[in-house]
Amino acid sequence: MQHRITQIAIGILILQALPGYAQTPAPRPEFEVASVKLNPNCGNWHGGGAPFSPGRLKMECATLQSLIQSAYVFFADGVSFNQEMIQITGAPGWAESDQYDVAAKAEGAAPVQQVMGPMLRALLEDRFKLKVHRETRETPVYALTVAKSGMKITPLKEGGCIPIDWNHLPSPPEPGKPMPNYCGNLTLRTNADGVMMDARGVTMTEFAQRLSTLLDRKVIDKSGVPGRFDFHLEFTPDETTRGFAGRRGAGDAGGAALPAAPDGPSVFSTLQAQFGLKLTPDKGPVDSLVIDHVEKPSEN
Repeated sequence: MQHRITQIAIGILILQALPGYAQTPAPRPEFEVASVKLNPNCGNWHGGGAPFSPGRLKMECATLQSLIQSAYVFFADGVSFNQEMIQITGAPGWAESDQYDVAAKAEGAAPVQQVMGPMLRALLEDRFKLKVHRETRETPVYALTVAKSGMKITPLKEGGCIPIDWNHLPSPPEPGKPMPNYCGNLTLRTNADGVMMDARGVTMTEFAQRLSTLLDRKVIDKSGVPGRFDFHLEFTPDETTRGFAGRRGAGDAGGAALPAAPDGPSVFSTLQAQFGLKLTPDKGPVDSLVIDHVEKPSEN
């Protein structure tokens, strides 16, 4: 009897290995209905829309670049949220300049992470004929480590920040009341002295991801420090910080005027003086998304 069971088990394994016997893959999650329209009236407005809600997607004045970041990076796995932006190469010029209004509805109340990740990815592949692949290369980075002086910041106590539930996002606070201390919340402001950055309830790895969006290199956490922290940084942008050079000496919709010359503390000196953390030039693996093919979307 045992011999017969063994023969049956071996037979099943052989059948599973035969071409065409493999199980049919699960169908990719898609929207029931979707609309993609070019909006020529956006001006300087970028990426607005309705608050996240299960089963629905509504984005206004979004570029293809921002849609790709959401679908392939921020919500790539359809389960979690990753705020680290990655480089996109091979994109035509219109991918950064043309802006679209995107509205879509799923069958049922699909989780926000599915809507903004795999379902949006399927929409981009259908409407923009988008094909991409990932590449990982060894490139210059910054390593985030503890300085010789030691840490100058303590982790939050258990329950020190409020986890974000993407499918039940809270209403904005009433005018004049502070924003609750949500885990992972990031704010950036500018004034005449420079840039103010607040990262609330973040791990060291998440903090490194936030710094990566400001600096000219990816930041990799090599601190080995556990826990969550609140960070408040005030620094003057220089040649190592991206995204602020255009505001020197003149304010814009994104904030007040920045100093015409970088004569204040840098991100590097601020991190070491306030928090006992150090950014050191290093080399490490950096992911990028390469666009193999893309077309302007057809009319709905």
